[in-house]
Amino acid sequence: MSSLKKVVLDPVPPDQHPLLEGKRTAFESVAEMIVARAQEVPDRPLVRFYDQVIGYAEINARANRVANFLKEQGIGKGDVVSLMISNSPEVYSVMFGIQKIGAIAGAINFMLKGPEIAFLLEDAKPRMVFASSEFLPEMNRGIEQSRHKPPVVEVRNEAAGEEDSGLQQLSDILAQYSSGEALVPQKPSDPFLLLYSSGTTGQPKGILLTNAGQLSICRAMSSIGLFNPDDVMLILLPMFHTNPICVWTYPIIYCGQTLCVRKSFSPDDFWPAITQNGVSILMGVPAMYNYVYYSIDSSAVDRSTLRLNYAFCGAAPLSTELIKGFEEKFNVEIIEGYGLTECTGVSTVNPPKGKRKPGSIGVAMPEQEIRIMDEDNREVPVGEKGEICIRGEAVMLGYLNNPQATAETLVDGWLHTGDMGYMDEEGFIYIVDRKKDMINRGGENIYPREIEIALEAHPDIREVAVVGTPDEALGERVKAFIIPVEGKTLTDTDIRDFLADRLARYKIPEVIEFIEQLPRNPTGKVMKKELRRLERERAEKRA
Repeated sequence: MSSLKKVVLDPVPPDQHPLLEGKRTAFESVAEMIVARAQEVPDRPLVRFYDQVIGYAEINARANRVANFLKEQGIGKGDVVSLMISNSPEVYSVMFGIQKIGAIAGAINFMLKGPEIAFLLEDAKPRMVFASSEFLPEMNRGIEQSRHKPPVVEVRNEAAGEEDSGLQQLSDILAQYSSGEALVPQKPSDPFLLLYSSGTTGQPKGILLTNAGQLSICRAMSSIGLFNPDDVMLILLPMFHTNPICVWTYPIIYCGQTLCVRKSFSPDDFWPAITQNGVSILMGVPAMYNYVYYSIDSSAVDRSTLRLNYAFCGAAPLSTELIKGFEEKFNVEIIEGYGLTECTGVSTVNPPKGKRKPGSIGVAMPEQEIRIMDEDNREVPVGEKGEICIRGEAVMLGYLNNPQATAETLVDGWLHTGDMGYMDEEGFIYIVDRKKDMINRGGENIYPREIEIALEAHPDIREVAVVGTPDEALGERVKAFIIPVEGKTLTDTDIRDFLADRLARYKIPEVIEFIEQLPRNPTGKVMKKELRRLERERAEKRA
């Protein structure tokens, strides 16, 4: 490995970064960082939310009111306080308020239903829950089905009906409690955030992240040449997810810049939000970029007002054809990176300034070390496939109430991601597949992502997902679910002929199904677990 000529992200130390001149750069906790920025840039906009513009000092004051309320309720350091709040500035008021007193903010996926919420309540045992009006019915169902029944504070919004819920209101807390600084001293090793895995491999696991891990990400993100003066970053993804919170919110605050928050991705609002708010950084997922590329006329974009410097993509692989097409159509390059909640959201990125390789997830972020390992936890040679493993401060503290899963995932300080990939001679990493997604066809291990990449090169294929389908003779056969480009017609023969000189015969899908949409989780990741479940059910019916 020492002979490699690796491309590395050459970080600029925080005390030498122009954006951080005159600002504190070392903190014991994330909450301490927020207080410092509110003092240093009090009037700078922290959040743009449609017609609302809220500065650093005002968000900090709102967080203090929440914190002082929580203190009065006897909630303190180490307690979990959950929030199930739709994308809005209230997420920050509540989350930062929880973290100011050393409590752990537990973000709940607001698409969950009652039984799923009940599981999280019993696992995390929050002392209190803040929930948006539209989520109260499911939250109430969850509380009814759970043995743990925390009090609920309503975050009232336009979805609220005329009927009074009878619950404590966030608006009353913000109106009645003191904005006096409520910060409680904390240690870097203290957990400050609890996020749950998407459950694509079983029951969701509570992932505990530390102040030190988040501050490591802040330093890393600030140092790679990404941020510029007067940056505005657009948040479209749901704010219970690690990406908008860990990868963007806290690093943007670390650099004293601005966040433009939207309720969700809206095709009609996509370009207006970017041009009207001076957005310079965008984060999306493949499904979003796919839709924008195929469904939005580039002539509708007012390029004279466009400040967009970087469009990032994560959550799932993006085809190189779409990356090239998006740049040709909109003159915006999509940059791929990679991360997972267990590593505070980001571990690799294609260098914003410097060499990039489309189709790669880039190189290791500063303060993180990445190796490709075999089944015996030994590093494999360059170009060979293995499991992507990560080490650094950004790695989670562990899984809440699950020491066995923690021990299986954290081995000798290395986090085993479950993602299979390889590293080239320059240190760029390529994802092959999820370890659990690998297909075993008659003893041959097949990586679905390899087949998907080949199929994505077909001009008439819009999206594709490949899974193993049960087979009595071979164990599994290869199946492709394909969404054709609108107006195009494809046949099984077309697909197999296209792949004939691109893949070994045993990798070519034996079963092909043309569909209109793929099942996705809230962050846009294709839920192959659902596709495999569907195939198992079909196989059982045939038996």
